[in-house]
Amino acid sequence: MISVKNNIPKPVLEKIKELCLVNNQYAAFDLDNTLLHGDIGEAVFALLVKRKYILNFGWKDYLDLIKADREKAYFKVIEVMNNLEISVVENITTEMIHTDAIAIELEGYKIPIPKPNAIMQSILTLLKTSGIAVKVVTASNQISAEIICWEYFNIPVSDIFGARVDTNENKRINTKFNDVPYGKHKVKVLQREFKDQPVITGGDATWDRFLLAYTTQNGIRLWTGDPGEYEILKEKYFKDLAFYQI
Repeated sequence: MISVKNNIPKPVLEKIKELCLVNNQYAAFDLDNTLLHGDIGEAVFALLVKRKYILNFGWKDYLDLIKADREKAYFKVIEVMNNLEISVVENITTEMIHTDAIAIELEGYKIPIPKPNAIMQSILTLLKTSGIAVKVVTASNQISAEIICWEYFNIPVSDIFGARVDTNENKRINTKFNDVPYGKHKVKVLQREFKDQPVITGGDATWDRFLLAYTTQNGIRLWTGDPGEYEILKEKYFKDLAFYQI
């Protein structure tokens, strides 16, 4: 336990200790650029494009759509996976986890291959040993989220809530769009699945403020994003609350 605690910022460690631990408390975290350095959904999409599994929507198309409408871009990345064999997505995800490469080169861009955030790994370990369950809500596809969360954080499938992808009788992906947990939709997923609010949350981007705001009043909010955005959010939304930059 000592080695786990060593890289956790002292204010965060002390605040976790202060939490009144009761049964059924949980933490809820964003995945990409929060628990991970990088974005598993984007990386899987990029490698699928590079390997020619996806032909009608490229990386530049995705970036252009992100600029126009981020939510539509996240939906589109799931949509273009429709009818792919599920094993393809599983194998691509597993390959990325075990590669020594740091980026995927595609269309003149370098897309980072996600790696675990070591501080967040330690925080998750401490939470789980303290009796606080860990949940993940992410706009990345459910298949890849499940694989990488188990590999890096030992979080079971039942605690991962990603963009929904079903499979048909031929083990091919059949995309559905009722669940792409982005922005306010992260909170909707938690409200659907759990009767209580999380005691700890974490995110990295301004649209994660809805998740952070859903934390219990005396809970902890963690930020892994831009320090400038952190200062803005702290002043505007979380001034007198436990909100920490990681």
